[in-house]
Amino acid sequence: MTAVAAVAGLALITLAVRDVFDTLFHPHGRGIVSEALVRVTWRAFHGLARGRQAILSYAGPTAFLLVVLSWVALVVLGSAIIILPHLPESYVLADGLDPGGTSGFVDAVYVSLVSLTSLGHGDVVAQSDALRLLGPFETIIGLGILTASISWILSIYGVLADYRSASHEIALLREAERTTGIRLTRVDPFEAARLLAGLTSKLVAARRDLLHFPIAYYFHTRDPHHALSTQLPALLEITEDAAAEERPPALRLEAARLRLAVEDYLDTIDDEFLGGSAASTSGALARYQRDHLRDVGDAAPSRATSTSP
Repeated sequence: MTAVAAVAGLALITLAVRDVFDTLFHPHGRGIVSEALVRVTWRAFHGLARGRQAILSYAGPTAFLLVVLSWVALVVLGSAIIILPHLPESYVLADGLDPGGTSGFVDAVYVSLVSLTSLGHGDVVAQSDALRLLGPFETIIGLGILTASISWILSIYGVLADYRSASHEIALLREAERTTGIRLTRVDPFEAARLLAGLTSKLVAARRDLLHFPIAYYFHTRDPHHALSTQLPALLEITEDAAAEERPPALRLEAARLRLAVEDYLDTIDDEFLGGSAASTSGALARYQRDHLRDVGDAAPSRATSTSP
């Protein structure tokens, strides 16, 4: 029984450590436990958010907290399973504690939590060498989870800042065209090409970041100006206009690069998060918008109806 408990406990601890490693250090950032929790949380909030889009903005933060708590729970539970068969015989209890009342699962969880959080109350102290080493080992894992969680959330918000910056830049470009009546293709072609090149770089970076930190996809923003799912239709219109045959070669080349970047981004979204069933760029965009409860009407008026030719 003791050997079985040790194997089961170590398996849970190993699962937690492996999930942390896969989530933070694997090129695609996908742990078995974390990915399942994030997707279940998104679906739950997605169902609740029908007609109340603001609710969806809590999905990402909630998923993050649940993943971190799952790591902690796996380590605590794994250690408690290892400790349980040894209580109270292999432990020295502080004065006043009843040995007969210190043999349950709650007590094992308590000892595990004390070790994980490095509190070290000293009221229950292991005697055997193996159990004495288990405490510091669990403390190291606990500190590692804390550090990893802080690093992860800082990375996620860095990704979100870049994503929202790219979205806002597209929204500003469209708004500037609408208010001035001047299309991008009417200005100096080299300046227009430089602007499109900047947007291409931002979109390539957004795709890369989503692959490394897929949880960022589930951090829904309430402001359509900061949502690529809302702004990409306008960007596709801009690239189509800039890629017309009569445009200068430099502008057409950058428009083609930007169009490919948009297609790559939408293909990644469709493959990684939506099941990969879209047959075209427009289909992938429509699925992306539906998944984030967006539609083209969330954005500013179309440039085709609000700017001069």
